[in-house]
Amino acid sequence: MVKNSLLAALAVLLLAGCERMLIGPDPEDTAGSNFDVLWKTLDEKYGLFPATDVDWNSLYGLYRGQLDESTTDNELWNICCQLLAPLENGHITLQNKGATKYFTPEFPDVEIFNGFNIDVVRSRYLSGPVKTGEGNITYGRINETNLGYICIHSFGGASNGRDWVRDMADVVTEFSGCDGIIIDVRNNGGGFTRNDLYAASLFIDRDITYYYSRLKTGPGHSDFGDRIAKIVNPRSDVPGFTKKNVVLTNRFTASGAEAFTLICKNLPYSTQIGDTTIGAIGEVTHVAQMPNGWILKYPCTLTVLADGTSPENIGIAPDILINNTMRDVNAGRDRVVEYAIQYLQQP
Repeated sequence: MVKNSLLAALAVLLLAGCERMLIGPDPEDTAGSNFDVLWKTLDEKYGLFPATDVDWNSLYGLYRGQLDESTTDNELWNICCQLLAPLENGHITLQNKGATKYFTPEFPDVEIFNGFNIDVVRSRYLSGPVKTGEGNITYGRINETNLGYICIHSFGGASNGRDWVRDMADVVTEFSGCDGIIIDVRNNGGGFTRNDLYAASLFIDRDITYYYSRLKTGPGHSDFGDRIAKIVNPRSDVPGFTKKNVVLTNRFTASGAEAFTLICKNLPYSTQIGDTTIGAIGEVTHVAQMPNGWILKYPCTLTVLADGTSPENIGIAPDILINNTMRDVNAGRDRVVEYAIQYLQQP
């Protein structure tokens, strides 16, 4: 039950800021037809086959033959999930009609999610912690140091529609006299692109090309348009913070939070500490409805770095690898934060 709840939440966060496009015909509602729509939609429009070592045609042959007129919805669901599983990308989700079932081919260990607890950070390490940004930001000074701490819980939108991310500028201004800042995006599943770019723009000292995006342009697995550079600019309307910072990540750092991490990765004064991110960066996501009403969401762009490699399905590796365990959390400790504090206090 806990895993299902986390899976649904992660799916919502991953897709909160993605572009949606309803596609596909409305063929006969049979098990075989539904499977065919699922397979063919991804075969022609999925953007990450170049980053995936999967024989998609073989998977069709493996699972299509298991379907016949007697196949139940539950059996079809299980077979569809088995088809998707080898793709191992957190931006793919399958949702049944009525939204009582969710599946994503990549779901990290729940213990990693539970290995970060903001209440532990607030109570043990922060002086006068404050929540702002419509609940999306927790910040405060690190006890007995001249360091700031900012946790960005999500880059999604606020329920009241407020442009909450602009509160980041006030937080950064408040920390202008600090020697360094810890920026925590653990368990941040992303959200709206404009939000992660606004937040990142407060910490950069120059224009940064953080990745390139290639849009799917045809049915072939290698049919893509030219690389489009994704660039973020430093803010000119508010003061930024360009002294030392540490970005904390884990396997539940996803999508827009990974873009934020990649931007900071380009800064000589920024260090990533924690664990490798999930590897679900795909910028544009399509939405397809199957004949039975199930919803498939999937990325239709390929993210590549300057060297031509893709972080999709791999993630962004930290400069320093360290994780909490449940024992740490239950003891009221966050070893990742403790290491970050020590690191920033080094001369």
